[in-house]
Amino acid sequence: MTRLKSILGYTAAALTVAATMLTPFLLMNFFTRGVAATGLRIDPVYTGGEVVREIARDGYRVRVHRAVYPGTPLQRIEPFVQLDWTPAAALPAQVSEEVDLDGDGQADLRARFSVPRDPNAELRVDVEPLGPRVKALRGVGKESFHAMIARVGEAVVVRVPLVTDTR
Repeated sequence: MTRLKSILGYTAAALTVAATMLTPFLLMNFFTRGVAATGLRIDPVYTGGEVVREIARDGYRVRVHRAVYPGTPLQRIEPFVQLDWTPAAALPAQVSEEVDLDGDGQADLRARFSVPRDPNAELRVDVEPLGPRVKALRGVGKESFHAMIARVGEAVVVRVPLVTDTR
């Protein structure tokens, strides 16, 4: 009888461990749909905002995101606009490009940066304002969340700070 209790105890323990390990995979779809139904979204401060326009270039494209303004006083960042050059592998070694942020036909900034073939190499960007909307950047890397350049997946992402009263 004791041997049978031991076998049943070990079997129950093994099944409990198996159920514990499988439960997240079996219920993941249920939880994902439940969270999506709540309407929660990732803050644009982290995602860069919604893409509002794509500019086709020779072999690559520039995606212009909607301007991001901090939603609460606790967010200590300046307003910014995110630009994605993608795919990074198709970019020339030196990028110097004028970009129209609002689609009015007038370039708002000129961005200049090098694209090393090593994806882990440090990037630096210069942004020259061509209008009153953006702030200048000189040799900026990843020092700030609202003024930066970084490789993210297959894209080179540049965040350009905006002049505060441009809404």
